[in-house]
Amino acid sequence: MKNFSYLYPDRILLYAVFFLAASPSVLAGSEVLTLINMLHENGMVNKQQYARLMDEIRTGKAQREDQKQALQKQLDDATAVNVSVNKGGLQVKSKDGAFSAKIGGRLQADGAWHHEDVSALGDGSKIRRARLYLKGTLFHDWFYKFEYDFAGSGGTNKGITDIWLGYSGFDHLSIKFGHFRDPFMLQDQVSDNNTQFTERALPDAFTAGRHIGIMASSNHKHWTAAAGFFGDKASVAGGSDDEGWGTGGRLTWMPFNEKRHLLHLGLAANYRQPEGQSVRFKQQAETHISGVNFVDTGAINNVENYLALGAEFAAQYQSVYAQAEYIHTYVHRQHDSDLMFDGWYVQTGWFITGESRPYTHKGAKFKAVKPDNIVGQGGWGAWELGFRYSTINLNDHAINGGELDNITFGLNWFPAPGLRMSANYVRVLASTGGSRADDEPGIVQFRGQWAF
Repeated sequence: MKNFSYLYPDRILLYAVFFLAASPSVLAGSEVLTLINMLHENGMVNKQQYARLMDEIRTGKAQREDQKQALQKQLDDATAVNVSVNKGGLQVKSKDGAFSAKIGGRLQADGAWHHEDVSALGDGSKIRRARLYLKGTLFHDWFYKFEYDFAGSGGTNKGITDIWLGYSGFDHLSIKFGHFRDPFMLQDQVSDNNTQFTERALPDAFTAGRHIGIMASSNHKHWTAAAGFFGDKASVAGGSDDEGWGTGGRLTWMPFNEKRHLLHLGLAANYRQPEGQSVRFKQQAETHISGVNFVDTGAINNVENYLALGAEFAAQYQSVYAQAEYIHTYVHRQHDSDLMFDGWYVQTGWFITGESRPYTHKGAKFKAVKPDNIVGQGGWGAWELGFRYSTINLNDHAINGGELDNITFGLNWFPAPGLRMSANYVRVLASTGGSRADDEPGIVQFRGQWAF
């Protein structure tokens, strides 16, 4: 009993030291190390016990450090984001890539002077587009966009342009629903930020435009497919007539699709039943300053439906680029003759400074030009020369909408990413029929653009 009573306090103390050494609390620190060293020096802790205690302390410290790092990583993944600024736009993205949001927009300011021929065309200037957008991703696979145009004069309609939500969690397949462009015509799929000329070619009279609908698309490096079902435009109000509806699809094939080396072929179709059984096709002379339509069918009534068919071509080799399309539109009417209209264009460009037009198979379209040498950083920017011939015929049976042929010469300067200065000279070669028959003016148009 005497030996037991003598050892009991030591054993209690030793057990307490073991407990403190293994504890994750702040007490298992320098104080514990001091205590263990004192016990070891006084012979109350032998070598084996001392070694075990020190191992316990080292193991506990390592475990606590691992736990701390794991908790910090979880906190960083949950709260930390990457913030970047590109061309003036602001983008916020979570570190795991699950969420992102970008604020961007565009500003396009135009001015034009007309060399009048038969009738007066007003010179002037305008803000062609002034848009802001928010787009990004949610939970990796969801993507969205909301864009609003604040310009509201001439041919630009103020209001919502894009508002949609999409899902891309399938293999090579995405679904999008909301208000967006129908899958029709190459020149319309290319953003107006990135078109070669200030305005699209004359066959844009047959554009499908934007509607509320749902679309499925599959994008691959050498081919794409898109098809959708659509109601009417977001700006269309209700009334006594049912809203219009339609469906459309686009197929593309790119046998060559490498950087600076491209061959693009495509087919597209757009079918619509218009609201009120009425449709109108019209187009200006590749300018939107005067607001004068050089070809215009006026309202065509008793229309059951119309079908537009398109064929696309684009090619690029190094700094030389070419693009062409043909559109044929068939209008089916009740109690009146059916109608057929068509139009086509071909355009080409050459980058004097050696750049090329970037192409993406996601949507099968051209993207923004990026100059190799930026102005202000020892460079001259990117310079491009362009030429286009376009034609449209809106004459058939009793419809005298007019026939128009244009040529356009263009010069583009891209001083830095997102910035563009353009000069176009448009010459009306022939105007047959319609209200502008034999009117062949020349038009000089300039644009300053900031897209961010």
